[in-house]
Amino acid sequence: MVQTKTRVILTDVITYALVILFMYTAADKLMSLKTFASTLAKSPLIGNFSTIVAWSIPIAEISISLLLVLALTRKMGLYASVILLSGFTLYLAYMVVSGLKLPCHCGGVISSMTWQQHIWFNMAFVILAYAGIRMYKP
Repeated sequence: MVQTKTRVILTDVITYALVILFMYTAADKLMSLKTFASTLAKSPLIGNFSTIVAWSIPIAEISISLLLVLALTRKMGLYASVILLSGFTLYLAYMVVSGLKLPCHCGGVISSMTWQQHIWFNMAFVILAYAGIRMYKP
């Protein structure tokens, strides 16, 4: 019984940590959308699609947060979190390998991290989201 209760509490902590992360970064991106889009426009991977991507990322983050908050869709939200954070992490790894010196506009305090620190930060959240999937029992 204690193990089940602990599992539920841990899953809730992970879920709400992800919600806080996504809502915080989404709000920051939306509040400085023009700057975010212009930063993305400098990326060789995004370039001409910067406006679409600048809107899509915070919308995805908010949508995933809603999936995480609703009990019926929580597991789907955890999977979506792993996918989105893995995509962000791969993008960051590409930026490090490419040697480009573009600013990171990921949101608030997170944007003050180096690219390498941001990769580790994202990987920690990927692992947390994956752990949430493994522990989640509806």
